[in-house]
Amino acid sequence: MDRLALFIDGSFVYNCAKRMGWNVDHRKVIEHFPSGFALFNAFYYAPITDWNDERQQKFLDALIFMGYSVRSREVRGEAPSFEAHIATDLLITAPRWDVALLASGAAQLVPAVEAVRTMGKEVHLLGIPELVDLDIRSATDRFIDLKEYRELLEREGGGRRVFPDVTQELANTENAGAEASEEPRTEEG
Repeated sequence: MDRLALFIDGSFVYNCAKRMGWNVDHRKVIEHFPSGFALFNAFYYAPITDWNDERQQKFLDALIFMGYSVRSREVRGEAPSFEAHIATDLLITAPRWDVALLASGAAQLVPAVEAVRTMGKEVHLLGIPELVDLDIRSATDRFIDLKEYRELLEREGGGRRVFPDVTQELANTENAGAEASEEPRTEEG
């Protein structure tokens, strides 16, 4: 059985989710994509804006509990950039896996992807077309459009709070109040 390694750029997946309008369930990612493979490892690269933020710590703890090897670093105001970490992990771990699933859109990863492909490894790219650089897409063996996996990977409830649209509820309440204040009509005959 072929061995699979996941390399997930958390900032990239977050930006994909914002663009698609739905959140990715990372537990479902680690459960779905290794089917048919033996999972070597699942790396998750997470930017941290504040080490004291309890929500961020809980998120990292949840990822670890799910089975991810979390690579994190603090970012302050700059765009999070994990390309060097991802490239290093791709190259160092390549002897231990056959197929890599890479969730990133960064062209800076092209040399690392080309290097592991010359070693006989397959690299599949997970993302959405509008956020993936054409060079990285061309360098991989297969592109997997995240949008096509909504039914399988969307996070349901829990996690980040989703607030209802109170404007519609307010309008319904006002309409109900107006209808109740009207006197019943009678037909005259």
